[in-house]
Amino acid sequence: MKYEAKIILILKQLGIYHMYKGCDYIVSSIRFIHENNSTFLPVSKILYSDIARQYNTSSQCVEKNIRKVIDIIWKMDKNQDILSEIFDTGYQTRKPGNKEFLLSIYNHIESHEYADKIYNMNKDKIKYICPMNDKSCLFCNDILYRAIKNIYL
Repeated sequence: MKYEAKIILILKQLGIYHMYKGCDYIVSSIRFIHENNSTFLPVSKILYSDIARQYNTSSQCVEKNIRKVIDIIWKMDKNQDILSEIFDTGYQTRKPGNKEFLLSIYNHIESHEYADKIYNMNKDKIKYICPMNDKSCLFCNDILYRAIKNIYL
């Protein structure tokens, strides 16, 4: 799955669709962080300016629309499971700032990609034998995959 598609999927799980301008800005921001491999960039000076140039708008507009999307996400009740998976335990008492939000989603995607990479490298080497029939089965391999994801997340 393409990197952008993963970002869009997470935003959809959070209840955010392309009808919000901030959605495109978030996708572009996380892609920028991924492509530049930099989690320590000055958001307002570099990131917002770059995104604003792409969309022919101002950096203040980019910042405001991302903040608006975060506000919408935090007001929804239906996405508590995904919020708890992406953000630390403090997400329930306070919503994150723009940079914290972007980096949390970026780290979430990266950690899942790392777990997938570890699993794919080892899936032919490691077979989990089913205790029911002493053979490798899809269900048991799925359990192994989930265990690997839990270790590396």
